[in-house]
Amino acid sequence: MEDYGKISIWIGNVSDKQELDIYMKETFDEEGDSTSKFMTDFEIDYIDNQFQEVDFNPKNESLLKKLEGVSYLKSYASQLPEITNLFNVIICLYNFKFNGTVNKSNNISFIGCFDFEED
Repeated sequence: MEDYGKISIWIGNVSDKQELDIYMKETFDEEGDSTSKFMTDFEIDYIDNQFQEVDFNPKNESLLKKLEGVSYLKSYASQLPEITNLFNVIICLYNFKFNGTVNKSNNISFIGCFDFEED
């Protein structure tokens, strides 16, 4: 759901960047509505992909290290949980408050919704 000043974050594991691209790829129906495997898995009706950052990073690094370079990190870094399991995918949706009932699907898990401020 759209919500200005919120960022929803998912992490997970895929075999390679191509698998991630396929998972996130939007398809359109005859009415022009879009969906993707990610949207279907987490029961999301709409994503404005202009406010989306998706990264495949196979390095064994902390969540904060993997988020370096994404938008507005300084404004929400202190809110992030400590993640101890290994992951290679980060999906960030800005101005989006995920409040669905599906918290994990396949190898992707929702880790939380946080407040952020534009620099």
